[in-house]
Formats: sequence, C-alpha cells, structure tokens
Amino acid sequence: MESKSKTNLLYILEDLLEEEFTKFKFQLTNTAVPEEYRHIPRSTLDQASRVKLADLLIQFYGNEYSTTVTEKVLIAIDQRNLAEKLRQGIEKRGRAEDRFESCIAFTNLHGNAEIHERQVRFLQEVSSVTVILLSTSAFDKMNSSLLLEFWNSPKPLICLFEDVENIMEENSAHKVRIGIKDLNKVELADKITATLSQLLKKSGSPHSLSDWANIARKYKFIIDENQGACQEAEKRANILMDILRKVKLSEIKEKLLPLQGSLWHDWCKKDKELHQLREKGNRSIEKYKHEIEKEKQKIRCEQYHKVINLSDLINPFLESLQSHPETRTELYFLRGLSMLIDQLTTRELENLHQKHSFLLAQVRTEKEKRSKRESLRDWEAELDALTKEIKDSTLGIEHLMREVGQIYEALEEASSQTHTLFVSLPQMAADLMISGIPIELMDGDASYVPLKWIAAVFDKVSEKLGDKRVFVLSVLGLQSSGKSTLLNAMFGLQFSFSAGRCTRGAYMQLLKVEEMLREELGYDFVLVVDTEGLRASELMNKAQNEENELATFVIGLGNLTLINIFGKDLSEIQDILQIAIHAFLRMKQLNISPRCLFVHQNIEEIIDTNQSMERRRWLEERLDEMTLAAAKYEQCSAVSTFSDVIKFDAKTHIHYFAHLWEGSPPMAPPNPCYSHRVQKLKSRILKHAKEESRGSILKISELKVRIRDLWRALVNENFIFRFKNTREVLAMSKLETMYNRWTWELRSHVLDLNNHLSSQIRNGEAEEIKRSLIDNKIVGKHEAIKQELERYFREDRDRNILAQWKVRFVDDLKNLKEELTVETMRKCEDLINGKKIQDFWKEHKLNFEHMLLEKIEGMAVPTIGKELHDKKLRDLFNKIWNENVSILLPATLPSAEDPDIDIELENILLEHFKQLPNIVNKIRYRDAKKTFRINYSKHVITFQKLQVYGPSVEEFEKDIINKTTAQIVKLVKELIHKREQLNEGYSSSHFHEILQVIHKEAEAASQGARFMLTNRYKLELALELFQEAANSFKKMCITFKKANNPALYLESKREEFFTNFKLP
Repeated sequence: MESKSKTNLLYILEDLLEEEFTKFKFQLTNTAVPEEYRHIPRSTLDQASRVKLADLLIQFYGNEYSTTVTEKVLIAIDQRNLAEKLRQGIEKRGRAEDRFESCIAFTNLHGNAEIHERQVRFLQEVSSVTVILLSTSAFDKMNSSLLLEFWNSPKPLICLFEDVENIMEENSAHKVRIGIKDLNKVELADKITATLSQLLKKSGSPHSLSDWANIARKYKFIIDENQGACQEAEKRANILMDILRKVKLSEIKEKLLPLQGSLWHDWCKKDKELHQLREKGNRSIEKYKHEIEKEKQKIRCEQYHKVINLSDLINPFLESLQSHPETRTELYFLRGLSMLIDQLTTRELENLHQKHSFLLAQVRTEKEKRSKRESLRDWEAELDALTKEIKDSTLGIEHLMREVGQIYEALEEASSQTHTLFVSLPQMAADLMISGIPIELMDGDASYVPLKWIAAVFDKVSEKLGDKRVFVLSVLGLQSSGKSTLLNAMFGLQFSFSAGRCTRGAYMQLLKVEEMLREELGYDFVLVVDTEGLRASELMNKAQNEENELATFVIGLGNLTLINIFGKDLSEIQDILQIAIHAFLRMKQLNISPRCLFVHQNIEEIIDTNQSMERRRWLEERLDEMTLAAAKYEQCSAVSTFSDVIKFDAKTHIHYFAHLWEGSPPMAPPNPCYSHRVQKLKSRILKHAKEESRGSILKISELKVRIRDLWRALVNENFIFRFKNTREVLAMSKLETMYNRWTWELRSHVLDLNNHLSSQIRNGEAEEIKRSLIDNKIVGKHEAIKQELERYFREDRDRNILAQWKVRFVDDLKNLKEELTVETMRKCEDLINGKKIQDFWKEHKLNFEHMLLEKIEGMAVPTIGKELHDKKLRDLFNKIWNENVSILLPATLPSAEDPDIDIELENILLEHFKQLPNIVNKIRYRDAKKTFRINYSKHVITFQKLQVYGPSVEEFEKDIINKTTAQIVKLVKELIHKREQLNEGYSSSHFHEILQVIHKEAEAASQGARFMLTNRYKLELALELFQEAANSFKKMCITFKKANNPALYLESKREEFFTNFKLP
C-alpha cells in the first residue's frame, strides 16, 4: 500500500518545476495539520529530493493523509491542475473500499462454451463464482442441459445478457442475472464488482493450485507435474523442505548453512583489512599482513572442518543438482524449491517487517525530539535485533548456492583438489549458468566477491562452451526503480523482483546470441549483471562504502551499464556516479573504458525536439560538472567531461519510459507502450554492442581476469568509498587541511616547550617536572585550537556535512594533546634521570675509581703480579665492575619502550596521504636506495585561469620546480642537523615538521604560477626524505638514551675506566 501511495505522490512532485518544488516545500511547513500529525522538520525538508519527499510524506502523514496534505499544498501554491490530477489519479487507481477484500484470480474460456464441455466443467468445479455471457439466442436456450446444470448447481452464478436492458425476474441468493445492454464500461464494472463481492462472501473455500491439478487429472488434461522429471524434482524439493521445517527459520543459516555466516564474513573483513590496514597500530606493514594471513588461514581451516561433515541440508541439495541435466530435473527442482521456500518464509518475514517499520517510526520520532529516554536505547537495541532476525530469516536458493561456493573455497584453501566436490561443484554451477540460471557474483550480505569460486565457474563454462566472446550488460539503479522488471521484460530473464525479497548483491545470467547474429554483432554471449537497489531503507543495514563499491564494480565490469532512474530526480544516483568517477580516476592501471545509458522510467518521451534536447543537455551538464570537480580533486589533467571517464552520448544514451502500470498495482492494467519501449531499448543496446570495438569485448577467460583485477583494485581503495559524493570528499579534504594546520600548531608549541624544559633541566634550573606543569603549558594552546575547530564546524558553509565528523576530530585532538603531554613528561623524566646520574658520576667518580682499584689490587696481589694477561685482567675488571656499579644506579629505571621509528614513519605517511590511491603499496614497496627524480607528467599539473588544463610544463617552470625541490631537501637536512645538535631525542613531531616544509614550499612555488605540484610529488619526495630522516632519528634516539639512561650512561664509562686502570 505504501509503494502505491508513494507512486501517486511522486507522479505529482515530478511535474513541479524546480522553483515550484521549492515553493511546495516552503508551503508544506506552513500548512496546518491535525494534532495527531506533526510537521516534517524544515532542516530535513530543505535537503529532500522529490523521491525523498515522497518517502517523508508517507512517513509523517501516512498513506491516506499524505495525499490530502499534498492536495492542500498544491492548491495553496496555485497548482490546482496538479491537485486535480492527483485526485483523479487516485480515483482512477482505486481506493481501499473499491477493491476486493482479498486477492482473486480470473480465468477465461476462449471460444464457444458449447463445444468445449470438458473445459467448462473444469472451470465450474474450480471456480468460486462463475460468470456466463449470453446472447439472446442463448437466452432462448436457457433450458439446455449445460446451462441448466450451471443454474441448478449450488455454486454462485452470474449471467450477463448482452441484448437485454433489465431482468424483471427476481434474482436468488446465489444466482444473479444482469442485463448489460446500454451499460457503459464503468457502470458494467461497478455492477459486476458489487455482485462478485457479495457472492464471494457466500462461496466456499477457494481451491489451491494442487487441488486444480487433481481436478484437471479427473478430466484427463495433460498436467506438467505428471511428467517424471517434475515429479522427481518435487520429491527432492520436499525432502529438503522437511529438513528446513524442523529448524526455526531464523536459525536455518546458522545450523544448516554454517560456512556463509560469521566465518565467511570474518574472512571478508580480514581480507579487506589485509589491503587497507585501517587497524595496523604499532606494527610494521609486513608483520601486520603476516598476522592477517594467518587469521584468514585459520578461518578457512574452520570452514574446512565443517565441509568434512556437511549438513543434512547440503548433501541432498548437491545430489539433486548433480543428476541428469538432459531431463532438466535440476531446473524444475530449483524452481519448485524456490517457491516452497518462499511459502515457508513469507508470512514470518511480513510480520518481522511490520514490527521493524513500527519500531523504526518510534525511534525516528524520539530522535527528532532529541529524547534522552531510556526506552530509546531499548528500542534501538530491539531494532538492531529485529534487523538481524530479518537478515537471518531471509532465505532463498541464492543462500544454498552461496554455501556451495564457500565449500569450494574452503577446499581450495586446504589444497584438497582431489576431493570429489572440488571438481564437481564448479562444473555443477557452470551447467546451471549455461542453462540460464542466475549465479551470484557478489555476496549481497557480505558485500564481497568470492574470487576463487567465480574463477572456477568461469573456467568450467569456458571448457564447455569454448573461450567465447561475451558482451557484459550491467544494470544499476535505486531500490524499487524497476531494474529487474526491465531486464526480465527485455530478455526474459529470471531475476527475482518480488516485493518481499528484492535482489541483494549482484547476479549474472548468461544469454546465448543466435548463431545468425554472432558474426554481425561480434560476440557469442551476453552476460547480464543485475544488482541490488541502491540507497535502500535502513532495513538493508548497508554501509555507504559497500554500495559505492558495488556500483563501481558493476560499471567497471560492464561493456555497457544501464542506469535506471525512477522519474527525473538524479540526486541519489548522481551521488553514486560521482564516487564511481573518483574510483575510476584512481584506478588508472585497469585501463577500462565503461559506457552508460540512462533510462528514466515513469516519464513519457517528449515529442517536442527542442524541449527534449534541453532536458538531455541539462543532464549532460550535470554529469560534466560533477566529473570536473572529481578530476580537479584527483589531480587528473586529462579529464574535463563525464565522457572522458564513462563513455556517454546525450543524444542516444538517454531513454524515457512510461511506467509499467497505468495506475497502482495490483489492480492497475499494464501499460501497452512499456513492452514497445523495452524492445526499442533492447535494439539500442544491441546497436551499442555492435559498435563496441572488438578489443573491448572480452573472452570468457579474459572476463575472469577482469573480475579479479577490478575487485582487487576496489578492495585496495581505502579512502573514496566512505563518502556520499564529491561535495563530501571536498569538505573532508578542506577539514583535513585545516586540522593538519591546527595540529602542527600544537606540535610546534610542544616542541618549543620541550626545548625550553630541556634547557632548564640541563642547566640545573629544574630538578623535577610535574605533570600539572606540562598540562598547564599545553592546555591553553589546546583550548584555543579546540575553539577554532568548533567554530569551523559551526560556521563553515558545509557545516551540515561536517557535523558527522565533529566528534571524531574533537576526540582526535584530545588524544593528540594527551599523547604529546605523555611524550613530554617521559622525555623530561629521562633528562632528569640523565642529569642526576651525570652529576652523581662527576661527584663520585674518583671515589668509585679508588674503590675499584683497591678491590682489584686486593684480589690481584697474591696471585698475578705483573705478568697477568690482558684478557684475564679484563675478565677480572668486568666481574668487579658488575658487582659494584649497581650502587650508583637509581632504585627504579624508566620502563618506557623505545619508539619503533620505521613503524611511526609508515603510520604517519599512511595517515597523512590516505587520500592517495594505492597508498599502502606505495609505502610498503618504497625503495630506500632510489633517488627522487621529478616526473613532470605525474608530479606537475598545468592549468589556465578557468581550470582548463593547459599545455606541458615550460622550461622556466621546470627551473622553478627544480629549485623548489632542492630548497625542500636543503631545509629538511638543516632541520635534521638542528635536531641532532639539540640532542633532545626523537619525537614523531619531527616527521610532521618535514611534511610542513614540503607542503609550505610546494604551495609557495605554485602561488600565482600556471602549474601545481601534485600530491604524488609530495608523497614521493616525503618517502625519500623520511627514509633519510629515519636513519638520523634512530642515531639521535640511541645517543639520547646513552646520555640519559643511567645504566647505559655508566656502561659507556666502563671502557674509559678499564683504560685508566691499565695505564699504571
């Protein structure tokens, strides 16, 4: 019901121009509503697109009143035509009271009933109500045996007399005669509907399809289910259903499909972390990767142990799929099992969805009130539990096939290539794929591609069909925009598109091209990739980065991507496309050239050429604007239009469709133009495929490699997918720049404080430094920076976007202050301990020397004389030294671990340059011996005033760049030398100091110039300078420790003492 109301509202909102739409939202907040309703918050309303506003109207005002309030607002803004259109549309589609109380099916006998007696008797027996259309001649034959039989039957009967105006004879309770002469369609429909509604209440229980089959057998009709293959498939399906019914629905996956649950999800998380290193901490890249690999192997080992003891469900499932394919038993089995599983899950899922919707509305209401009630936390916890239960209770054939894939991957990891399942499972899936069954490409729950399983299936498909050329058609769109319906209508596919279980993840279906067309088109098969609806409800619990990855994956995989949009509103899909553009610019190594085609459903094609071209030009301009913004951020000089990244022609790549239904389903009739539009679109797609260069249409083996390379590139991308759109990316970039500036102010302040305190300690002006003193010296600067940060979040033009990150940055600043305070305190303690031992040494050196000499002479005189060998003398000296030096050491020694400078180098670079593509590998595989050289094509961008990228770098500009680079190197070396001279030890802030030099000098060189030094220039220069600095910092660390660690300081005096001892 909600989807029908939303469709009605969206029809009207789509007809509003931009200015009118703004007026509508303004008036909506000023329109009075009954007390039981509340206004949509203005902040929410201002940001809402047309699709979002339709959702909000339903959410706040319900299905019925949302229409009333919309009509009021339309009248208030002088849009009476649209208000009338809304009213008529609803009347046309029917309200609740005009519909039948429950779903009914209509059957129709083609031909003359008198000559199809068996069919007539069958229909009479299975029908709850029979309707007979009679002519005048038939009326005269009312006493004929067949009609008499109908009339005398206890079943309800309606007789329509086409040549009679009124029937004077009174109707009985179960028998109704209606004269339909001169009745128009509306009057006739009203009469029949009213009569049917009354008679259906008096009819008996309806028949099931299985009852129909039994009745049909009685009349000796041919029944599909009587065929051996169907009966065998039904038998096997019932065996599995008996197993499923014994387990609680929400526990089926955990108990019967264990490999795809937490084990597989944990493996996916570990695999992604292996490439992105978000939780690396104080471990080297190599060590951390090694730890993750071991954890992944452990998970696969656990899966393998479950493979050895397969569940009671999987064994018969696999047996059913490995029978004789020529009988098509497997296909009947899968179809029958799918329907039975739907019957098992539908009612339970409907109840769970209703509970979820009710609870979600309560939580939203409380949050908008900014409530702090305890019940809110309870509701949120209950909502999370419901979401999990819905996910656990959702079951289909795809979950059984997913388990099969995980069985294969576990066997592959365990090197069990001799296992019978290892060989048979990919062949089984390949046979199904060739038969036209959709195969899951991306797991919709884990949002991951099981690469080894997919590769094995493609290998078997290639073995069976040969290494044929495949044209890949992907489809992308928002939830419930009609993607799967469109594909099913276009190609007769079998993608699921029921309201209860929409497509999840990505599925692929193989279509064979007719032999006569193969040479002309240049390929043998079409692989259609269907995806889950993007920007789905909270129920999907889908992370933003997962949706962005999915969209980028299918666009990159397809030779052509069909982008399906419901209505005119581009805002949501435009956001997704922006992130995909960023991703493709960052994955240049893949060398892919995707194409896209836009389909606007629920919009009629405009006949007016000028108006149509204006609409197309508007779309092209929006796409170009977002691409230019993305290219500017990614510093890609060769990109200025959308077509530079994703091939697109506004003249031929935009199509407009009327909606499939003329009204709201289920009572609305289908639009007869829909299929015509679908076929026209199909012809256009095939034409695009034909125009595609032969080199870009891959063979099956090449497509397998493309899937692997594309997915690995996506998994390596650890930055861009977390954002909603380019505006968010730019807002974060600006925030990071400001934050780095503020944190450097704090670090610089603390470095100066360290210098000051070190001087005091070394000069004897401070014998103790308290934590409170350091806190007081730092807190003022921290508070000033914190106020600047909060002002930025409060006043920046992107403050609504920035709000989501405020807590994180405030916490990071607080943690940095604590880290710097602790580091300063530890360094002061080290200096104080060092000063104490040095002073103590100066004071007691002579006494200690006399004491050692006396002990050595006392031990040596009776035995050794002058002929004692140097080695024996050293051994004796070391023994006495070790026994007596402890009296000089303080009671407690500092326990802080030495910093691992190489790890800190990695962490600082990973954090500072996290926005760069493939940053982990660039740092991991850095060449310590490689000297930095300027690469003008990668390190420099030239441009003109209007941001149009210009020609190559001029000679005088190269001279400026070379001098800038030399100046940076010189300044960094001077900094390092200065730190060495101060002998204050190492601090991570020293690396940040080098980054400040690089950024400051690079920006200064670009100021007012026609070029800009890229982030890649800064990174690669930083890699070399950091490596050089790390070597110096390690020496500084050792020197500082030797000077200030009492044990090491005294150890450094051992050789001096021994030399002095030998001299006499």
